[in-house]
Amino acid sequence: MSISRGPDPFANTNHITSRSTITSDLHNNLTRGSYFVDVEVGTPPQAQRLVIDTGSTDVWLLSDNTDLCTSRTLQRKYFGGCISSFSTSKSSTFKTVGKGQFNITYLDGSGATGDYILDTFSISGSSLTNLQMGMALKATLGTGLMGLGYSINEASNSRKNIVPAFTYPSVIETMVSQGKIARKAYSLYLDDLQSSTGSIIFGGLDTDKFHGTLLQLPVIPSTFPNGTKVYAELAVVMSSFGITGQQGNTVNLTADGTKEPVLLDSGTTFSYFPNDLAKAIYKSIGAIDDTRRSGLVLIDCIVLSTSPALTFNFGFGTAANGVQIKIPIHELVFSLSSLFNATEDQLPSSPFSSTCGFGIFPGNDIALTILGDSFLRSAYVVYDLEANQIAIAQTNFNSSTSSIVEFSATATRIPNVSGVASSVDITRTASAVFPGIGGIATGTVTISPSGAGATVTVSSSPSASKAEAARSVPVFDISHIVVLGVSSIFAFMGCGVLLL
Repeated sequence: MSISRGPDPFANTNHITSRSTITSDLHNNLTRGSYFVDVEVGTPPQAQRLVIDTGSTDVWLLSDNTDLCTSRTLQRKYFGGCISSFSTSKSSTFKTVGKGQFNITYLDGSGATGDYILDTFSISGSSLTNLQMGMALKATLGTGLMGLGYSINEASNSRKNIVPAFTYPSVIETMVSQGKIARKAYSLYLDDLQSSTGSIIFGGLDTDKFHGTLLQLPVIPSTFPNGTKVYAELAVVMSSFGITGQQGNTVNLTADGTKEPVLLDSGTTFSYFPNDLAKAIYKSIGAIDDTRRSGLVLIDCIVLSTSPALTFNFGFGTAANGVQIKIPIHELVFSLSSLFNATEDQLPSSPFSSTCGFGIFPGNDIALTILGDSFLRSAYVVYDLEANQIAIAQTNFNSSTSSIVEFSATATRIPNVSGVASSVDITRTASAVFPGIGGIATGTVTISPSGAGATVTVSSSPSASKAEAARSVPVFDISHIVVLGVSSIFAFMGCGVLLL
């Protein structure tokens, strides 16, 4: 599969070895809010389209006998049929290894059940033999997933299974063990909201896809009820959040010392914040929380024209050694009329003459803050499951070139590399009003950090780069999380968002 934009990744021989990297296009489903990757499974190969999901770990497919794929009643209930399905009888390399043992459930109770299987799995021309996957026989989702998290977060390891919990080699681990990539690490580039494709690189990163230097952050370890600490979720600490208005003034909506654990999850369409912070954001920009009625957060579309320079600033690290990911207003405000193919009077009622949706939602009962695609489009993110690190930088939208750096098998950290130069100013400014949009509260809105009581320390020397800051981070309790891979393909059908 070719890279969506740019030259041949194998052209830079300074970084490429015999293992190389695997680069795949990601397809942005603009009307349904997911990023898909095209793969092939079986012998001969059968094309499959899967949602790419950093918030879960299992790779799983829909069988051509899955109830959702064959039942019109279920298709009406769950707003559609199957995007792709797999015929086991047509593959000579197919094997069932766990009859009835696959059972995955997401936060809203939806999911899939079936068998564990082995078969050939190919992505971008690179083939894996005997990859273990789930084969759904019952499902409430119209597509399978390609989970990219830690093995401990596989559905097979759930305490709710009917068989003893177990883990198996994940797709990332299998890529390494079969010599396709050198390291259990990958980088994600979703590009902007209107782009039809993004990309993912297994075993490497692309320095043309981000601005500045990657800030390296430690993954937050999870703790089991018995006190054992493990790496289970791809979560890091967010240290601040603010909004910069049309005239460049910034309102900081978090207190100094904030330590908010956040899950960087490509399988979730929107971002989900603590309720108090979400309410402060809505008050600042004049948005309306309509989630209990329509399932949406509503905002006046006029903000796109009156405040095109407005940004939402997500801080990581410290003011001295940190980075702000700035999300432009046009990446978080989206047209409901286009999404629903509806007129204004058919949309949820609001006081606005033209009603748009907003991509930050209240978290309600979700165990931790989730930064989904509405955030990840503006961030270039590298996930290193060996060093237990995540590196992050401001994305370079609409990059048309590539400069790929391969990860080393013996490295202890993500490569300390810089991206392309940027004129974007990411310095923090004093709290103030930001003119240009209506209904703005003045001054700073302060909330209590949900990470209160936890500590984050940063030490550095004058010669240290941002990426070299050493941190100790809080832990969160894994006993409150049920396969926290909120993979979301949201479907709109009267009641609003279906979060899977």
